[in-house]
Amino acid sequence: MKTKIFFFAAFAALLFFVSCKKESTKPQLTFTGNITEVTANVSGEYNITGHISSPVRLDKVTLTKEGETTPFLIDESTAKNKNEYDFNYLVTGITANIYIIINVYDQDGNITTQRFLIKK
Repeated sequence: MKTKIFFFAAFAALLFFVSCKKESTKPQLTFTGNITEVTANVSGEYNITGHISSPVRLDKVTLTKEGETTPFLIDESTAKNKNEYDFNYLVTGITANIYIIINVYDQDGNITTQRFLIKK
């Protein structure tokens, strides 16, 4: 009888833990108008704008040109310690179509990555 009760309790506990859905703790990044493909102005510039929401305070945001390893912009000040952040990053020197890789880091080490295409 004790064995049946033990197995029933274990089964109930298993169902409880399996059925509970963990909320996403990664930062969420949305671009203004949900646009991820734009054209630069005649001067080769574009302002990437949008909103970042994170249950954990932000650490930093980096922007890197696809194919490069070093970010050309590291925002460790205006985004830091915020849970909600409206961003506006100016990208200059656009002479050809380029993907910008945006990485959002929170203080727990979670990273969200999105690509943004700027056409010339």
